[in-house]
Amino acid sequence: MSSLRVPFTADSTVLACSIGASIVYLTMVRSPPSGLRMIVKTASTALLSALVFIQGGPLLLAGALALGSVGDAFLAWDDDTSFLYGLANFLVAHIFYIVLFFGRDTDRSVLFQSLLGSWRAVAAGLLSLLVPVMIALLMPRLDTALRLPVVLYSFTIFVMVLTALTSNSGQVISGSLMFSTSDAILAADRFLVPSPSTHRAWMQHAVWVLYYSGQLLIALGVLVPGTVL
Repeated sequence: MSSLRVPFTADSTVLACSIGASIVYLTMVRSPPSGLRMIVKTASTALLSALVFIQGGPLLLAGALALGSVGDAFLAWDDDTSFLYGLANFLVAHIFYIVLFFGRDTDRSVLFQSLLGSWRAVAAGLLSLLVPVMIALLMPRLDTALRLPVVLYSFTIFVMVLTALTSNSGQVISGSLMFSTSDAILAADRFLVPSPSTHRAWMQHAVWVLYYSGQLLIALGVLVPGTVL
């Protein structure tokens, strides 16, 4: 796999534009839904997908990021229908990540044994507790139409993080944990925290920072393997 090239090439320009768009969107997180807000949000992740394509990276990675950008477009609007469509796109994106992470290690015994390391086992254990607790808290607050999709999504992202924990890439593991944390905060903000709460401001900013940083780290961790854990 090729490494990121020197500045002023197409890939470094695309990466810079992606990061720039993410920073611009951070200033728009609490703005009312609008076409401009949706475009800026979508561009952040869509450009990461373009970067993977330019770099000749895995199609599963490019596809997961592209689906994430479509999910971002839907989630830029606040209605339940858009939320459901966004959830569906991210669910498929996580399935792409699962196949990608699982397929990158050809020795299955080594792959599963990597989960036995102390900190990996702790992370997996905490997630196995967090997921059912979050589902139990969310169910009474969700409309009937959202309950099954939320359960399926929660299970899928849990499996995605488990497969990421078998990776030797510090970026991939950190990115997947950031992504899942972002989703947990998003769910709490949308369904559990009262609308007048002063906590919603920092929660909504945290959701975006963790989400985008997570996607970026996963992309770079696959394209340019760095920290080995």
